Amino acid sequence: GVDVTFDQYPYAAASTVLHSLLPYWVHAGGPAVLLERIKDPAVREQIADSVKPMWGSTLDDYVYSHIGSGKNKEWEGRSMTDLADFQSKKMVDSICDLLIEENLEVAFVARTGNPENIRTIVRHPAHMVGSDGVLTGEMPNPRTFGTFPYVLGQFSREEGLFRMEEAVRKMTALPAQRLGLQDRGILRDGMKADVVVFNPDTVAAKATFEDPKQYPVGIDYVIVNGKLVIDNGTHTGALPGRALKSQ
Repeated sequence: GVDVTFDQYPYAAASTVLHSLLPYWVHAGGPAVLLERIKDPAVREQIADSVKPMWGSTLDDYVYSHIGSGKNKEWEGRSMTDLADFQSKKMVDSICDLLIEENLEVAFVARTGNPENIRTIVRHPAHMVGSDGVLTGEMPNPRTFGTFPYVLGQFSREEGLFRMEEAVRKMTALPAQRLGLQDRGILRDGMKADVVVFNPDTVAAKATFEDPKQYPVGIDYVIVNGKLVIDNGTHTGALPGRALKSQ
């Protein structure tokens, strides 16, 4: 058989850049060519039917999470449909005009996932907890601030999908083993001291889709490479993290 593992975050939403909604051929030649190409009304007419949700649902559920310049900043947290309706534009024109104005620096969150599917997936023994996270914009996916405490507090403590020890293993020992990080992932003499001290009774994510840039509660201390980074909930200013390679 095939040796397969996978990672997943606990929020029923995806997030990516706006120009990912454009067909592949529009991207040919690079960003500068793309921007020139989408100025052409004939191109817009050609791609109009292709500018649609990537993961089901409707563009009502696609919310702008980051817009680069100040001129359109007020639309962060509003849907693509909201902006197009306000402008009285076709969706393809609204999207292309915004990409041109912002030099492609636009991202969105798509609230199109199924929470019950997530709960089924996280219980699989091959599942690990992981998340990408985009720090730009005022309305990022709450995964950026909430992934790990949400799994600990909500999935493990509140819903009992798995024991707290298993939740920790899915975040530490299992991914370290899978990625060949031989000196990480468990507490043992001689291992790198990457330690998170949390209260299992109170740890919880505070980030929401409406207010995503919220730090979790119940995490008092964080040690990275043996250096104290979070001291009683406050960042110490230390930056000891390093890129890791399989060993």
